[in-house]
Amino acid sequence: MSREQRPLSALLGQGATWSGNLSFEGRVRIDGIYRGRIFTQDVLEIGSGGLVSGELDVATLIVSGTAEGTIRARERLIVESTGTVRGKIEALVLEARPGARIDATVKIGT
Repeated sequence: MSREQRPLSALLGQGATWSGNLSFEGRVRIDGIYRGRIFTQDVLEIGSGGLVSGELDVATLIVSGTAEGTIRARERLIVESTGTVRGKIEALVLEARPGARIDATVKIGT
């Protein structure tokens, strides 16, 4: 089972707002609003209603909502058709589905 297919470890639900620093193991999904710094060696998923703003340093990032700020995806960044990414991106691999919106400075590869 790939990292992206593992069960969720945690969820910040729609209507919830949180700010601060977050680090975690496993797969976490954000459907609410999060502002701050996020670090993980695993998967961060931003749901279609989610907004994450700040500094992200993750292994894999899947964006169906909005991510803005400084984004580092050490393995892979996937921007789904409903996803928007703004800011500065550094990713080993970038996958953008048709309809995805990217307004960023982008560095791909090692």
